[in-house]
Amino acid sequence: MLVVSDLSYILPNGDTLFSHLSFSCPGGTTAIIGRNGVGKSTLLECIAQQQRDTTITGTCCLFRQSINDNYSDIPRVIDALHLGEYYDALRRVEHGKPLDTDIDLLEQHWDVVEQAQESLMKANLALELDQPILSLSGGQRTKVQLIGLLQQQPDVLLLDEPSNHLDKQSTQWLIQQLKETPSTVLLVSHDAMLLNSLDRFLVLNETGIHPYHMDFNSLRAQLKKQHHDSIKAIGQAKAKLKKEQREQQIREQKSQQRLRQGEAERTSGSQSKLLLDRRKNKAQEQRGAQARMAEQRSLILKKELQQQQCQQIKTSTLNLHLSSQNKGQRRVLDLIDAVLPFGDKTPLSIFLDRGERLRIDGPNGSGKSTLIQCIQGLKTLESGELNRHVDTLYLDQHLSLLDQFTSPFALLKSQATHLDDSTIRTFLGSIGLRSDHVFLPCSALSGGERMKVALLLISQLPSEGILILDETDNHLDIDSQDQLAATLDNYQGALIFVTHQDKWIRADKIVALKNKKTE
Repeated sequence: MLVVSDLSYILPNGDTLFSHLSFSCPGGTTAIIGRNGVGKSTLLECIAQQQRDTTITGTCCLFRQSINDNYSDIPRVIDALHLGEYYDALRRVEHGKPLDTDIDLLEQHWDVVEQAQESLMKANLALELDQPILSLSGGQRTKVQLIGLLQQQPDVLLLDEPSNHLDKQSTQWLIQQLKETPSTVLLVSHDAMLLNSLDRFLVLNETGIHPYHMDFNSLRAQLKKQHHDSIKAIGQAKAKLKKEQREQQIREQKSQQRLRQGEAERTSGSQSKLLLDRRKNKAQEQRGAQARMAEQRSLILKKELQQQQCQQIKTSTLNLHLSSQNKGQRRVLDLIDAVLPFGDKTPLSIFLDRGERLRIDGPNGSGKSTLIQCIQGLKTLESGELNRHVDTLYLDQHLSLLDQFTSPFALLKSQATHLDDSTIRTFLGSIGLRSDHVFLPCSALSGGERMKVALLLISQLPSEGILILDETDNHLDIDSQDQLAATLDNYQGALIFVTHQDKWIRADKIVALKNKKTE
């Protein structure tokens, strides 16, 4: 059972990220959704820390979206499964060098090896228990960590974008695990496949947090309708206010005209002064009453407009233009009978021309990232021939392009030197970055915000070769994924991309790798 009552969070600069949030999760799985940067990950962190506004019955575990955060103190696969202590004790006993406490420790864990291997086998992972965690692919690391957390069966399990880096089969595995776990699960995700398996949602936005009990497609349709209705209501409120101000201006003009007419009659002497004074006083009284009524109507309409604007929910923004130079050599890449140093050992050949787009498919650990690194020249093929005729521009899934200690503004200023300060601010606003986040270090941004900054950066760097995107849709909210897909559909250069979404963007060619264990 999880209960949150009147929870607020103030950013270090004094701005409010969210305020007075109240909700409960009595059991099962509930998903928090919302645009990038709205505070979803921060909300999970607040709950995990069990601040005074949070009540958790029993134990709580948190899976963070950053792989480095999850594995900073976990050297081996067995440690990620939370069985390292028993595994090491068993090895000491087997080598005849047990500690005094090892026998007692192993009293109910003599089958630790079989237990761990069974857990990995059920998750379709062929890994050694003492294999270094950093030797695994991003998807394999994520899956091992999830196995360890699910086996603990905490009363409350918090998952921050758990399907990032997971292939389709692994996401289906996760969906099944969430159905079977006895834990109360609260997760953050932008994965349509995962979200489509749920029917309880909490929508976090500027107006608060709102529960919905329906399937995800119905929820998306309802949220879009709410946004459309909000825009329509604001437009109507603005029109009513503008009409009132225009009518007020006309009334004032007519009143001034009558005043000038009265002064003219007074000057000509055609009317008695007493009658004119009486008319003037009456006109001034009417004018004053009309002005007060007009002011009251304007205040009411302004308040109505303000209320509509306060209720308006911000939508995700990712306005990008990726330029390419369609000049020079037609063929950009030749890969002939190539065997990768890791993953699938089947020889493969790839021929890519300028303007073509290549999708690299394959399960976690099949060598997708390894293939990309070989194409870039960062790793050497085990055998075969590689001829790359142009440069590459690479955005990896871990956003290595970003200096985590540098702000988005400083990053663009130093690397996109053709942009002035005003243009940089405009561009950062065009990707939906809050003005108070522009000067924060990249490490302080949400995963989706960091991805958007990285995409903006590559859009401003010269690209005359191959654009390579490795799981770039990770971290992006669904609206931003759609906007990025539209941008990439209009990209005219050579493109190589990795994604676990079936129909995200169009591909001219597909390379499908298989998951084969390295010999």
